[in-house]
Amino acid sequence: MTPVIYPVSSTTLPRAGVIEVPCYRAQSFNGRTAVMASEDKVVEFDFETMTEQDMELATAERLGEYTIQGLIAVDVDWLIQVMEATAANGKTLGAELEEVWHYLSPMNMAPSVVAGQYVVVGLYR
Repeated sequence: MTPVIYPVSSTTLPRAGVIEVPCYRAQSFNGRTAVMASEDKVVEFDFETMTEQDMELATAERLGEYTIQGLIAVDVDWLIQVMEATAANGKTLGAELEEVWHYLSPMNMAPSVVAGQYVVVGLYR
């Protein structure tokens, strides 16, 4: 089964507009990868919150090989915690959705909180 994400690519990422992004929560985290589960909820994300630099980073290759595949929203407090943990250990933060691993990164360099508790992140593979 294909996970429910907001699908995008480096060439189809909108430059403006508001979209609905599905929310996910971590079921587990091993220090590098979080196994994610859908919360059956969506939040709105406005592309106007992205700077030119945010857009360039989102559409560029990450770590020399990963390109954006989709968007999800995650809890901001959880994201800060796991980003600090992975950075402290020199690791790359990943998310596993339906047994598919993705590199995970916030869409905004200064993360914008939506719906009071979520941050929209890009999924790269």
